[in-house]
Amino acid sequence: MAASWFFIASWFPSAVAIFGNGLIIFMIISKTSLHTLPNGFVISLALADFAVGLIYFPIYFFCGKLAFCENSFGYGYDLAVLAIYSSVTNLCAMSVDRYIAIVKPLRYVAWMSSRRAALLVALAWIIPLALDFFPALCARLGKCNLTNKALISSKMILLEIVPCLFLLIITIQIMLTARKHWWQNARLRAQLRIPLAYRRRYREISTAMVIIIVLVVFLACYCVELYSVVRFLLNASTPTLEVFHVITFLIIVNSAANPIAYAMFKRDIRKELRSFCRHSRPADVTQHAGTAV
Repeated sequence: MAASWFFIASWFPSAVAIFGNGLIIFMIISKTSLHTLPNGFVISLALADFAVGLIYFPIYFFCGKLAFCENSFGYGYDLAVLAIYSSVTNLCAMSVDRYIAIVKPLRYVAWMSSRRAALLVALAWIIPLALDFFPALCARLGKCNLTNKALISSKMILLEIVPCLFLLIITIQIMLTARKHWWQNARLRAQLRIPLAYRRRYREISTAMVIIIVLVVFLACYCVELYSVVRFLLNASTPTLEVFHVITFLIIVNSAANPIAYAMFKRDIRKELRSFCRHSRPADVTQHAGTAV
């Protein structure tokens, strides 16, 4: 009964993760104006977060709590962990793209080609496959032995600690750069009073705001998981069931929060969503008017 909150509350962020990321994927695929290089990273991350919402808690609930699919629970759990790690590595790939665009804007067009972007996205999926899913599948089939603590520790360091430290450093760098741009813009407005320059800077700041929000939410949601990993590495301490439920809930919340950040703060996606809502509203009004007549 102590964990009943978990089995009730986790359905909401799971549904938001499925619907929100599904909507982002649909919008980017269906709208040609959103077929940009940065949105390639967004849709890849949205696919991973969509998988987290679709697989992670439902697999845990139906296969674990309700004792369905007993024979396939392990494989479903491996897929769920793959989705989680893919979400982390895809966030790293997107952060690299935004870091170069914000901190080194003059080098961005020359360095971030479509080929390099595709390579980053591919690596974001290949790394968790190679380091976690394939070894776990091998062990599940009885072909490998992964109980060695050194192997487990190495995987945790590479897939959890290193990405978190990497994203923390990038978050600080982007925040410092955004703050620097804001002060430069404020001085420019005070000295020259050029509204166009303000609007240009505002676009840069809003672009930085999206990735800052996504990164801060990620670090906040993964702090408990990171703490439990550090405890395990130091003294082989495993988290209690209650802590595990908190970690699971926060991971799902992170995947649910990302599409909300895109919809609210990413200019091109927000614009298309508003356009979609405007186009759908008159059809409803017309339909109601015809019914009334």
